[in-house]
Amino acid sequence: MNTIKKYYLMLLMLFIGITTYAQEDNLIGVTYSMGTPSTGMSDFVSGTSFQGGNIEYRKFLNDNWSVGMSFGLNTFNQSNGYQTYYGKQGAISGQEYRDFDMMTTYATAHYYFGERGGIRPYVGLGIGASGQYFSSQVGSVLVTDQYWAFSMAPEVGILAPLGDSGISFLSNVKYNYSVGGSGYDSMGMWQFNIGIAFGF
Repeated sequence: MNTIKKYYLMLLMLFIGITTYAQEDNLIGVTYSMGTPSTGMSDFVSGTSFQGGNIEYRKFLNDNWSVGMSFGLNTFNQSNGYQTYYGKQGAISGQEYRDFDMMTTYATAHYYFGERGGIRPYVGLGIGASGQYFSSQVGSVLVTDQYWAFSMAPEVGILAPLGDSGISFLSNVKYNYSVGGSGYDSMGMWQFNIGIAFGF
């Protein structure tokens, strides 16, 4: 996970660099994310995660449309208590801990309702790829795996300016859907995001 954290730190630095040269019709969004497993993912972890975040950039093409990119990470940790698993070579027993990380990278498009300068509900779609990182430990035995797959994320949200500060309240709900790969079924995750956006 240290590699993933370094990756997102580099992305944050990139966005800071973008703001230096960005013009009026750009915004940078930073949101805190809560994730809830859905199709496929809920077979591995079932609880809601409060460890997540997103960074995104949007470029307005006109009053109603924007395109951009977004990057997100949600981390899930789950303890399943004392478990015993049986196999051909015998049995493994011990406390079971499961970790799951979903990292998303999307190209995005959004359509906004309402007028500029006011509260603006919007709908959007992200298309790209997501990485799934698994680990499961029973006693002293640790098993890890990972894969990347095509992914998409429809979303609905709201963008509300906070006075004339150039800063807006940003909140949205996304459904991240990743197709199956490497022997795994498709996976889904609901994201509930809240944060701020900086306009330039």
